[in-house]
Amino acid sequence: MKTKKTDWLMVLSYIVLSTIGLLMIYSASSFRLLTIGAQPSALFKRQLIFLVLSWGLILLLQRVRVQVLLGRSLAVGLIGFGVLTLLLAHVPFFGVTVNGAQRWVAIAGLQFQPSEIVNVGMILYLAHFFKAPKASLQEMKKPFVLLVVCCLLILFQPKVAGVFILLFLAFMMITTVQVPVKVTALLFGGLDLMMGCVGGLILLLGQHDLLPTMFAHVYNRIRLVGNPFSDPYGQGFQMIHSYYALFNGGLSGLGLGNSITKKGFLPVAETDFIFSVLVEEMGLIFGIFVIGLLFTIIMRLFMRSAACQDNQIGLIFLGTATLLLMQTSINIASILGLMPMTGVPLPFISYGGSSYFILSFAFGLCIKLAREEVEQYAIVQTA
Repeated sequence: MKTKKTDWLMVLSYIVLSTIGLLMIYSASSFRLLTIGAQPSALFKRQLIFLVLSWGLILLLQRVRVQVLLGRSLAVGLIGFGVLTLLLAHVPFFGVTVNGAQRWVAIAGLQFQPSEIVNVGMILYLAHFFKAPKASLQEMKKPFVLLVVCCLLILFQPKVAGVFILLFLAFMMITTVQVPVKVTALLFGGLDLMMGCVGGLILLLGQHDLLPTMFAHVYNRIRLVGNPFSDPYGQGFQMIHSYYALFNGGLSGLGLGNSITKKGFLPVAETDFIFSVLVEEMGLIFGIFVIGLLFTIIMRLFMRSAACQDNQIGLIFLGTATLLLMQTSINIASILGLMPMTGVPLPFISYGGSSYFILSFAFGLCIKLAREEVEQYAIVQTA
């Protein structure tokens, strides 16, 4: 086994992003917490705990044998746990409803979104499944059924953006391996048709006020894309003030802690709209720098995927890069009004300990695999 040096460019980008995320979480949340009588640094401390745990996990992964990380047990176990928690999200005792959506699960006092686990679990499962070429539709049945089940469970939380992320993730990974074009076209053609029908129904029923309550917010967000000023005190409120935040920041920003819009105009600004606050306080140039750090990690992973000689490892690089790319693009496009607000966090920046931890696991796994060029290894599979 040959050993590669650590990709310090990726590691340093991750560390800088995490540090910036911590500072911005404190800045974006402290005023709101103060107004409700809570400790201003409460969310900062909570995120710091997850940061320490995540960095510890990354160090731990560097000491785990590659055979274990690439084995069937980890892939099946993670995707299985993800599907189980997706089901638990609809169980009253475990499921947590936030803003009308049942996207969260609470276990032992810890809340997390199962769809985030499913994303990483699907990467490992598909990478393991397609480490050898598949030629027939029959061989594709297992991952296809799993993908459909996961998409339906996520859709009815509801989390439409989560479905698109998972579908695009699977599409990128499956089209990269040696699967016949006809098989790929048939599988994803069917899924695209299903999603197209769902989207069409949401728009049609929404126009006639016949849409079920759980999907009403989806239609309202689509309706306001490009013109949130048509409903300035309702669904367009956050988007409008996101524009104000970006405008206020200019090139150099108002200064760390000096955001105006975080003071009641952007509710829970430390999550979906943290990039708006970042640009308002630190300026457009710094915002571009943060995006550049994210794309440094993404492009390094894409490059490693293209150069990798091992099919499974290459697919893990590809899947992780695609996941980060989709989350970054959707979050930035949402706050710019280029697409509906989706609730997708900005990787390593937005508040959310479980999201940070899960993405850090995927990142740490890639760092481990990038350090080692495996020429000959045996993966022990369990039935």
